[in-house]
Amino acid sequence: MRLRPHKNSFTLRSGFTLIELLIVVAIICTVSTIGVPAVFRAVQKRDPLTTSVSDVMEACAQARATAIIRCTPMVVKFHPFEYTFNVEEMPPDLNEAINWSNHSAPRAKASTSMKGAPYKSTSYSLNDEVTIEMLDVNMTEHKDDDIVISRFFPNGTADLLTVVLSWEGEFRRITVDMVTGLANFDNLNELATPQNPVRRRRGNIEF
Repeated sequence: MRLRPHKNSFTLRSGFTLIELLIVVAIICTVSTIGVPAVFRAVQKRDPLTTSVSDVMEACAQARATAIIRCTPMVVKFHPFEYTFNVEEMPPDLNEAINWSNHSAPRAKASTSMKGAPYKSTSYSLNDEVTIEMLDVNMTEHKDDDIVISRFFPNGTADLLTVVLSWEGEFRRITVDMVTGLANFDNLNELATPQNPVRRRRGNIEF
């Protein structure tokens, strides 16, 4: 009878240790789920193609969001030969100077505009190791132009932008939907039939 309390005490201590162990394992799993994606993104950033695709999509998202919030058209302005691009307000005379589209969203009235102070341009640059294979705006090739402008309007619409970048045999296509203004990207190496009409072929890759 004297051994039972000792046995029960041992059982309780063993159970408590097991619970502690489970808690530690749960904490480790939680930390891993937070840390691994961050490490994975850091490794991805070393890839010139991934970095360039991410920057183009970020610029498009910023232009779309800013156009809606500030109630004024925005543009992503590419400089293909300089491998740079930036987000800025659309100049008032752009539609008259460049007729890339037969339709454009009307400007919001000044009374509803939130732009206030002039927008400070945000600049980006493509990695020098990346090649610009295609730079289309509204189904027209502009890769060889000094300046290429893609517009984003306050109602959420945008020019149909298609950018194809390559690096070491890998091809990525960024497309901005003209109805929603949202940017998406495709891995052309994994697509047997691209969604857009075939415009060009490079080896076994069609885009």
